[in-house]
Amino acid sequence: MAEGISSPQLTPDAARVAQDVLLEQEHILRYERFGADEALRLGRAVVSLAPDFGEGVSITITRESDGVRMFQWVADDKGERNLLFAEGKRAAARKAGHAGPWAQLEAAIDGDVSHVWDAVPDEVPACGAFPIRVGEEWAATVAVSGYMEGLDHEIILRALEQELGITAPRWDAPVM
Repeated sequence: MAEGISSPQLTPDAARVAQDVLLEQEHILRYERFGADEALRLGRAVVSLAPDFGEGVSITITRESDGVRMFQWVADDKGERNLLFAEGKRAAARKAGHAGPWAQLEAAIDGDVSHVWDAVPDEVPACGAFPIRVGEEWAATVAVSGYMEGLDHEIILRALEQELGITAPRWDAPVM
């Protein structure tokens, strides 16, 4: 396990519920089109929400067809370490085929979270990476780093809701 990182106490039942909610979020928070203009608006939405969370954040939006970073912003109180973690969250999401905490939830369902953090910082299976889908295609990934206790996921959800005019469900489980 990566030093200093531990999974919250998450029961298999709570992890299943969170996973179902995550699937619903991914299903309803989709774009009809996602290009540079949409990336800029989504990135600016995350930035504009950061004061509500009490501190700054780092954000990247990466186009998945070619790995190009479409948007990047780092608050004055964040740095390269946050970008490293955001990229690790993106890698974990891409590997799992779902938003960042998917592998963490899978491990909790299986009852063994002992190895979930072994690949940090290359893969960070935590809240803070979310697939931007156009239809069924994973077009881009928004990745955020800077908060704890699932708030990286929450700021992404709020920004997507704002941009898409859709409200997404939330889970009530301790997911990191």
